[in-house]
Amino acid sequence: MIPTTRATITASAAAVIAATGYLGTKYLAGGILLCVLALAWGWPHLAHVSRTMVSSLVIAGGGALAIFAVALGRSEPYLRYMVIAVAAVTIAALASEIFFASQRGHAVTSVAGTAAGGAIATSGAAWLAANRTVGAEDLVVAGGTVLAVAAVAAVLTSNGNVNAVLTIVLGTGAGSGMGQLLPSMSWWGGALVGLSCAVTVVLTNELYRREPRPRTHMAGIASGITPVLVAGMLVYLGGRLLVG
Repeated sequence: MIPTTRATITASAAAVIAATGYLGTKYLAGGILLCVLALAWGWPHLAHVSRTMVSSLVIAGGGALAIFAVALGRSEPYLRYMVIAVAAVTIAALASEIFFASQRGHAVTSVAGTAAGGAIATSGAAWLAANRTVGAEDLVVAGGTVLAVAAVAAVLTSNGNVNAVLTIVLGTGAGSGMGQLLPSMSWWGGALVGLSCAVTVVLTNELYRREPRPRTHMAGIASGITPVLVAGMLVYLGGRLLVG
């Protein structure tokens, strides 16, 4: 999968987060779940896990559990309920290797790959936690929008270093603009969210530049969705810093 295609996937997933976040919590939960399922479908192929179906089920189950836990949490900080899902994914990754053994010599790789995919999937619930934080609802819309802008900026030229600078500059600028447009945010708060999201895109793109291109569409989709789910954690942390 070429970088422009991956950027399109990232921008599309980010747009889903922004749109569903604007519509409300239950819609956002559905949008995050779609991203988690897409990640679970392709991540085992991207991480070269032996038992792909088992790994996909563990990742999807962990992500869904995290969303469910955060959605039903009764008091802030809502993200603390996600710890249950993270622990469950880690244990399930280890247990699945016992009952569904990988090829000889690939056990550690499979467990690590599944656990990493589960951590990424569960981090998507942070978008929901941010949306449920009083006074921080607009952060989800701003973060999703900035992610889409950053994803496009990351493939504007053929030079990776130039793209990295453009991503950070345009992402921060877009965040600042969203901060001025949205009533519950300041321009500097938007800039902080924009910088966080842009850095996430830059770091993941740099990692993918050092790896062979995904050989399957499933793996490529997972690589495109990864920064969107990971950025949820940074947006949530930004919300806690700005809102308290």
